[in-house]
Amino acid sequence: MGDDYQPEVISRIENITEQDDKNLAGATKEIRNELTVIIPENPFPDIEVDAYPPLKFSWVIPKKIAAMAFPRNKENLKFLINQGITHLVTLTAGKKPPVDDMPRLRWTEVPVEEFEVPNVEQIKQFIEVCKRADKNGEVMGIHCRQGRSRSGVMLACYLIHFHRFEPDQAMNSIRMIRPGSLDAEEHEEAVGRYFEYLTEDNPLRFGVSCDVMEEFIQAAKESTKKVLD
Repeated sequence: MGDDYQPEVISRIENITEQDDKNLAGATKEIRNELTVIIPENPFPDIEVDAYPPLKFSWVIPKKIAAMAFPRNKENLKFLINQGITHLVTLTAGKKPPVDDMPRLRWTEVPVEEFEVPNVEQIKQFIEVCKRADKNGEVMGIHCRQGRSRSGVMLACYLIHFHRFEPDQAMNSIRMIRPGSLDAEEHEEAVGRYFEYLTEDNPLRFGVSCDVMEEFIQAAKESTKKVLD
């Protein structure tokens, strides 16, 4: 072999799953021959940036409520502020985003233990936070660790409470807006329990048309695409 010989580099990209590493789940890794390179949340690690989105960020109702995975750093929080989000709700029990240095971002904790689903009291607490935020003209952000399970339950209950969706309509809408959400039977049961609580002795009619569901889903997807593209 000559001095100019270069070995072939075989590279492939894989997603990091919760089974691989709970702390890095949602990021990606590049495997180059025998070398594994973690691709960080910031896709341009050599370029200093002021703000970039948390993993799995998306609007659920544009300029009203958004969801995401755990915001890990100040740059994530700056991104949220830049999008007009003024109130962040954390569902991860015992794990707090770096909000102390962000005075422009109001922070509320509704702690739900890892791998648990929100109970009715916790959902009611979240809904009360949303009521006060709406009264104050705040734009909400909500997260758990991955932004899918605990957050998915809360978001479905939000659509039920404030927009009169039926449980299946609410859950299917969240699944379309945020793929991977509400993927276990216990998530559906948690949403159902809140719906039972809400509709007990409640004369209000629940259920929306397919057109309304489609409008919600498309508005969320289009707003998220504008932000992330």
